Amino acid sequence: MIISLTAFSQSATDTLPVKCFPIPVVKLIVKDLLSGDSAKAELKLANQQLVVMDDKVKLKDSIIFTMDTKEKNYLKIIDNERQKFGIMENYSKTLERDLRKERVKNKFTKLVSGAGMAVLAFFLIVK
Repeated sequence: MIISLTAFSQSATDTLPVKCFPIPVVKLIVKDLLSGDSAKAELKLANQQLVVMDDKVKLKDSIIFTMDTKEKNYLKIIDNERQKFGIMENYSKTLERDLRKERVKNKFTKLVSGAGMAVLAFFLIVK
């Protein structure tokens, strides 16, 4: 299979007027083009760094949020434990007070029953 290819090129470039810049102007143009290219490369690098910094900030924010959530949970746990200890302390104080009441009651009962037995013994002996 043969394919014929026709190409067109510029015709008669030597007949067109050619404008030449002086060498100092060409040097300035080349400097300008190079500084523009380097500025574009610098901008691209700065944008990449900005994206990386944004990712780092997002990561740090998520870590801070997680730590804040953990801290709140820990504070809730501490408060719950304090409430438990407070309830247990109140319960133990109530039990101690009830125990003291029972001891006083027992002593009073022993005294009254001893006195009653002494009176009965006295009446038994006197009779």
